Amino acid sequence: MATASASYPGDANHTGSSGSATFVITALAFNFVIGDNNAVVGSQVTFWGAQWANLNSLSGGSAPSSFKGFANSTSTNPATCGGTWTSDPGNSSGPPNAIPEYITVIVSSSVAKNGSVISGNIPKLVIVKVNPGYGPTPGQTGTGTVYSVVCP
Repeated sequence: MATASASYPGDANHTGSSGSATFVITALAFNFVIGDNNAVVGSQVTFWGAQWANLNSLSGGSAPSSFKGFANSTSTNPATCGGTWTSDPGNSSGPPNAIPEYITVIVSSSVAKNGSVISGNIPKLVIVKVNPGYGPTPGQTGTGTVYSVVCP
């Protein structure tokens, strides 16, 4: 939720006025993931793509190169802070064909691979304003700007 306000001091011909409005931006959850060191308001992030592991920084170490940025299962639905997620390697994780302009993205500090299962934690969530160009294959990189932190 955010509040916007405006004011006009007035002039010789018009009386001054002011007002404010509260609004909510709805951002659907799609289980994309970014590294916790990238989760800063205003940061450009990559939440999906072939180079996800190289472009995301995690305080808990590096991510496996086979992780492309989409978690196909979360411990709660939708994902919540304090939860966990799992995924399959590569684009077999089943990312959506299309996404809206704003999405809720999982933030992880640790991503690990055990056999064919990739998993991670969810210390926080962020809202990302999506750039054009996303597609469901790792070569169609999903990028955007961190707009806000949902839970610190």
